[in-house]
Amino acid sequence: MSTVVIVGRKNVGKSTTFNRLTGRRQSLVYHEPGITRDRIYGQVEWNNQTFDIIDTGGFFPEEIDSLSRKIERQIEDALHEADLIYFVVDAKVGLLPEDIEIAARLRKLNKPIFLLLNKCDHKNARINQTEFYKLGLDKIIPVSAEHGIGFDEVLDETLNILPTPAKVESSKPFIKLLILGRPNVGKSTLLNSILKKERAIVDDKSGTTRDIINEEFIYQNRVLRIIDTGGIRKRARIKNPPEFYSAIRALNTIPRSDVIVLVFDATQGVVNQDRRIASMVLSHARAIVLAPNKLDLFKNRDYKKIITATFRSFNFLNFAPVIPISAKYGRGIEQLLNTVLNTYDEFKKTVDRKTLRELPDHLKPPSSGKLLSLRQIKTRPPVFKAVLTSSVKKEYIHYLRNSIRNYFGFKGVPILFKTEVKKR
Repeated sequence: MSTVVIVGRKNVGKSTTFNRLTGRRQSLVYHEPGITRDRIYGQVEWNNQTFDIIDTGGFFPEEIDSLSRKIERQIEDALHEADLIYFVVDAKVGLLPEDIEIAARLRKLNKPIFLLLNKCDHKNARINQTEFYKLGLDKIIPVSAEHGIGFDEVLDETLNILPTPAKVESSKPFIKLLILGRPNVGKSTLLNSILKKERAIVDDKSGTTRDIINEEFIYQNRVLRIIDTGGIRKRARIKNPPEFYSAIRALNTIPRSDVIVLVFDATQGVVNQDRRIASMVLSHARAIVLAPNKLDLFKNRDYKKIITATFRSFNFLNFAPVIPISAKYGRGIEQLLNTVLNTYDEFKKTVDRKTLRELPDHLKPPSSGKLLSLRQIKTRPPVFKAVLTSSVKKEYIHYLRNSIRNYFGFKGVPILFKTEVKKR
């Protein structure tokens, strides 16, 4: 499939352009410059054809800190994939030296470039438009990403340029794997370790990842879409709006996922915020795997102690598998992925009907009344319906849930119950 990459300096409207073209608010947009850092992937459909599109962070030609260099590498990796480049500039502000420098770098790639003069709904933009012809780029299109102006022309011209515009294909089934955790516990390092490439920026500063990063990969002949999120800290400790919106988007991703890997720093142990995040996962009844990270900082004999301490700290998740890992050195990654596949299979499992139908005869009845029948009515997550002759307390539902686990497994998966009272 052909690929278009959006580039430009900070705060010119790249992410707004990306969201406008994909029809989704996938890239985080805020008036503060430098919000986008990692590569964000999406798809655009136009006239029954589709192409991939990549949003990138802003070029930082004047800055030399380590984070800027990592963002530059992300931009370079994206440009390497590009069949066509959307170079976005701010027509309201006018041509700046940074735009000239970026244009010079892009021309060296010998790839087709569309210069998108953004914010052309502003009166100053019409005055400044002629300046941008100095860049020597053939295709110049005035647009307004905020108001959707000019993108019909952009997309029509794009389909004329792309080498092999593909038809929209039916999406193949995949497992949605979500990485969650507090800031700076190693989520992006884990993503890079699984994909075996620098897909997400890793930096010592907490809160480096802000957008939702997702990429498909194949493991054991199965397709997984792995999703990395910004760190979720206590609301009282969130210092700025971008971090707040990033955390909200991470939480909104939970109900759309299949398996959540909850990463925490094993050197710090489980803290209250780790338990809060786990409770949020449980409230949406998603499958969960606990991954204490930084195993490389422990001795081998401490492996079992980490598992024991994790179960003790997450006593309400005693059904969840615990896989200690070192995301930095790749230890435990294969075991983690195998556990994810097994947990997903449990998540969508339908139990044997005959065994389930006979199960009430082998279980103790409630203190008042009788358990008439059990049946499974849903998967992902598994939901069971218990028909009784009288209402029961939550302790009996807890007993039924444990009985279901003893007979059928459901490792890593919450089990939900519905009850119906039926007089005999």
